[in-house]
Amino acid sequence: MRLLVTGGTGFIGSHLAEEARRRGAETVVLGLTDRPEERANADLLARQGVEIVPGSITDPELCTRAMRGVTHVFHLAVAMREGGKSDEFFETVNLDGTRRLLEAASAGRVERFVYCGTIGIYGHRAPGITTEESPLHPGNIYERTKVAAERMVRELAPVSGVPFTILRPADVYGPRDQRLLKLFRGVSRGRFPLFGDGAGRRHMVYVADVVSAFFAACDRAEAASAEMIVAGPAPCTLRELIEEVRRTTGSARFGRKLPLAPMLAAAAVVEDVCQALHLDPPIYRRRMDFFTSDSAFDTSRAQRVLGWAPRVGLAEGVRLTYEDYRQSSLTS
Repeated sequence: MRLLVTGGTGFIGSHLAEEARRRGAETVVLGLTDRPEERANADLLARQGVEIVPGSITDPELCTRAMRGVTHVFHLAVAMREGGKSDEFFETVNLDGTRRLLEAASAGRVERFVYCGTIGIYGHRAPGITTEESPLHPGNIYERTKVAAERMVRELAPVSGVPFTILRPADVYGPRDQRLLKLFRGVSRGRFPLFGDGAGRRHMVYVADVVSAFFAACDRAEAASAEMIVAGPAPCTLRELIEEVRRTTGSARFGRKLPLAPMLAAAAVVEDVCQALHLDPPIYRRRMDFFTSDSAFDTSRAQRVLGWAPRVGLAEGVRLTYEDYRQSSLTS
């Protein structure tokens, strides 16, 4: 195996590259190194023998270079949480970038192209249990471009002779995750604001479980042309997640419970004003999805097709994540 991981300097991508090296695979990472955490991940992977190709999938020449000799691709590079960016920015990265990568893959001998989708395409408030066949309700430009990118993979990959699999991870967390770091920091100091009642369901999945699903997608012939949800053993409410973090950190209280509606209105105003001024907003609509989401997912297709099952429950996952944060002095 010679594996290319796009977005490999990010949270999930860096774990995939690490596992590939543990398995003895030649590993190439194509990713940005603009942020401190990206540079740290790049340095960590380079010490493990990973070839780092810094840059963006929007660069055709870079995609061609990174794809040389590659047998497997994990495509995670994406414009995701950039508040205040134009629709064209998301389309350039998420659509044009995916097209360029598929074009580069078609010129080689790629045996499996695993595209990382998102459960966000089903919407953030879905009653009952969501399956792969549930209706799609993308609510923002990120989610709309992810739907379009999946369609592109389904259409272009077979024409190019590139076998593909689409995986849709739920809320991924674990060591080196910067997204939940604010939650752990705030709760450990007793200063995390809970907007609303926290009753919405979240389906957390530990990063090691996501990694094992990606590699199973390479190994299992049945995974070709399949689309699968990857989620943890069981959903929890946001309040249960916060309480688990509080217990793990030893904090006496997580913080204050605050009304949700005023914060939603403020996020909308701040985002619109900053977008007009071409600034990155400190808070925006999609960031508030953390407090309003309510979804749970069925992973039976992934378990059946991949021979996979999530192993890490919430309590163990939160403990392992917090231990990594402490060792890295990130919660201080």
